[in-house]
Amino acid sequence: MISYQSPQAGPMAAKIIGRDRKVMLGADTRTPEIPLVVERAEGMWVEDPDGKRYLDFGAGYAVVATGHCHPQVVKAIEEQSKRLLHIGGSDFYYLPEVELAEKLVRLTPGDFPKRVYFANSGAESLEAAFKLSRYYTRRPKVISFLGAFHGRTYVGMSLSGSKRVQRAGFSPLIPEVIHIPYPYCYRCPFHLKYPSCKGSRQFEGIPLLPCVEYLTDTVFERLVDPEEVSAIFVETIQGEGGYIVPPREFHPLLRAISRRYSIILVLDEIQCGMGRTGRMFAIEHWGVKPDVVCIAKALASGLPLGAVVAKAELMDSQVDPRAWKRGAHGSTFGGNPVSCAAANQTIELLEGGLVENAAQVGGYLKDKLVEIMDRHRIIGDVRGKGLMLAFELVRDKESKERFPSQVTSDGKGVVQVFVGSAFKKGLILFGCGFNSIRLSPPLVVGQKEADLALGIIEEVVTEIESQL
Repeated sequence: MISYQSPQAGPMAAKIIGRDRKVMLGADTRTPEIPLVVERAEGMWVEDPDGKRYLDFGAGYAVVATGHCHPQVVKAIEEQSKRLLHIGGSDFYYLPEVELAEKLVRLTPGDFPKRVYFANSGAESLEAAFKLSRYYTRRPKVISFLGAFHGRTYVGMSLSGSKRVQRAGFSPLIPEVIHIPYPYCYRCPFHLKYPSCKGSRQFEGIPLLPCVEYLTDTVFERLVDPEEVSAIFVETIQGEGGYIVPPREFHPLLRAISRRYSIILVLDEIQCGMGRTGRMFAIEHWGVKPDVVCIAKALASGLPLGAVVAKAELMDSQVDPRAWKRGAHGSTFGGNPVSCAAANQTIELLEGGLVENAAQVGGYLKDKLVEIMDRHRIIGDVRGKGLMLAFELVRDKESKERFPSQVTSDGKGVVQVFVGSAFKKGLILFGCGFNSIRLSPPLVVGQKEADLALGIIEEVVTEIESQL
């Protein structure tokens, strides 16, 4: 067993936590390993009411891409809040919403005509894309992936295949969602190795991966007629599932399959989009142009905003009569003018250097994490692109043996021990997947902050290893 004690909140923070417990819902995902009460935050740093500062390598779950309270974003919010707070973008018109839609049409992959729908969150964006695909195709079935996380609404739960706690007790879920394996190559569900897993078979000139072959040869032959599938929903890079980066053939194969059977390809770029991977959208690493892109999290630097960008014929009945009709979908608060103003400024900052910084500092971080992995036996894998990085903790590097679910006498897991130990040293980290630690700092991070975080990470690795 590992000797470990959870962090203790300071006196001011503890009072707020005590008040919170008396009034807030019990289904939250707060953890005693990160008893963080935030008084203020700026850039890469968060300060609690007791004056302790923390280096933030979580960015509010990859939301504050421009850093906490970026002055130019704050200025845009202040200026817009003096002009218009709300009027309803589903019924009326205002410039910030139109400008943002124009930017997203320009930035999302594909030079075809597009339309944009604004929501309040990532889950709502997935809801809209789900309704959109069923309405347009009039097909009942949907393909999703094991390990996926698409939110906690009923569509989100039904599409997700990440953790049972996110679905347990809520049945019946939305029917006709079929889950297939995602290419988690470090722990291949077929016990194969990439790239030797590729055989001689191809699909439209692309080498077939076994995980995709499962869709074409098993699901489409034994379970589902592809002519009844409305959409394939897929995270370009899996987020909550472990920051899993698929091989280069994966997304081109999904694109080829979806085209052959007239299936709508929906990409969830909610966590991996908006510059995080060193490209504006992660799918640009694969050169694939999807039919629909779902966006949220970093879009407005912390203000609630989600978006669906789709081919015009899918969303505009004046372009294609199969598209949803007026009044078929909408949102009272989606496209809020203040959130749109924040998003417009966010995009300006991303294009002004933050995407490039994500690629450069992310590459540096990944190289250094690999060096740490090479020096230690409990890091089995380092993966990711840009500033969407993760490392997987293992009991044994050679066999890839997982840590047991409990590594302390009071039932804590290794991820809890890791993030709690890092928090006590002043670093905010989050877990993901099974026994993986993610690094998703604001895109303003520099090498100085990267080195500070790397130093703390290696300290924690060394401390855990010394007890094994």
